[in-house]
Amino acid sequence: MLTGTNLTYTKAFNYRIVFETIRLFGPISRADIARRSNLTAQTVSNIVKRLLDTDLIREGQKRQDGRGAPSITLEINPDGAYSIGIDFNRDHLTGILLDLTGNVQQHLFYELETPSPDETVELMSSSIKELMTKQKLDESRISGIGISFPGPIDFSRNKSVATLVNPKAFPNWINVPVLEMLSKQVNVPIFLENNASAAAVGERWYGAGRHVSSFLYIFFGAGLGGGLILNGQLYDGITGNAGEIGYLPYSGQISMLGSSSRPHIGEHFNLSKLYKWLNNQGIHVSRPGDLLGLYEKKNPAFMEWLELGKQILAPALLSFEYIVDPEIIFLGGRLPELIIQDLCGDLKNRMDDMRIDSK
Repeated sequence: MLTGTNLTYTKAFNYRIVFETIRLFGPISRADIARRSNLTAQTVSNIVKRLLDTDLIREGQKRQDGRGAPSITLEINPDGAYSIGIDFNRDHLTGILLDLTGNVQQHLFYELETPSPDETVELMSSSIKELMTKQKLDESRISGIGISFPGPIDFSRNKSVATLVNPKAFPNWINVPVLEMLSKQVNVPIFLENNASAAAVGERWYGAGRHVSSFLYIFFGAGLGGGLILNGQLYDGITGNAGEIGYLPYSGQISMLGSSSRPHIGEHFNLSKLYKWLNNQGIHVSRPGDLLGLYEKKNPAFMEWLELGKQILAPALLSFEYIVDPEIIFLGGRLPELIIQDLCGDLKNRMDDMRIDSK
């Protein structure tokens, strides 16, 4: 079906294209922006003027490109706008304040134990205000606030109300209008996303996925999640939970962490269950950072868990690869970096061994 557009939409779209070109390739000249965006020099000049007037970009050094007068380059102005990210799960709340270039300016962390919705919203509100106070900012300098919850999430129309649909992990979170509650305390645009999708967007904007058009992001949080980027955009799916591979049914070796009546691969990566299993063996851990010491010492129990995790993940990721054919699969989240690196290297080798040669 063909769809039309109008001048207002076209202007907004071109404005975004110019800003994104500067963000991805700056410092960059006006002429280079026009070449990369296929916009006319006059259109680029008009949009650049608007971006300069609103302090979202700034002029940088002069660059000599061949003959003629040197051109003035353009780059993102870090102080042009700020944003806040809040990541919530039953065991923690993390808050960060970012400048426009994506650099973290402020950070806070709270350990939690399955707080109620009212307690959580109050903590989110106070955390947002604390981050702004540390940076000496008021609400007018904050362009938006992103809130991430563990998926899957049941989003209402326009994501104005959200329900966490994991009643066992969040027994009191039924039909909770998170955004509506928080908007009464914070007068800034607020956006809600499941944590894996939010991580995928972050990787696309500021991480190794900046120039990758399609990828899957595997998120190790309190459990296992996934976010999917297709053709440069987050793909939500019908329910807003596309990529949530943690709920894939699993019929292989039962995890040592126990199994529900409907086994799924995410159960093996449930950190609360992992801590409990290790503690029952006299190995005292309570947070992801504690797992790094076990990994470095090659603790037999932890390495057993890690090995089975690889056996579970490899066929699941290979199946996803065959169906979606992404350019790359990223692994990230709350597990220590050395463990993530181990998973990346070993999973790639296992998937290579499992891959069917079509020749």
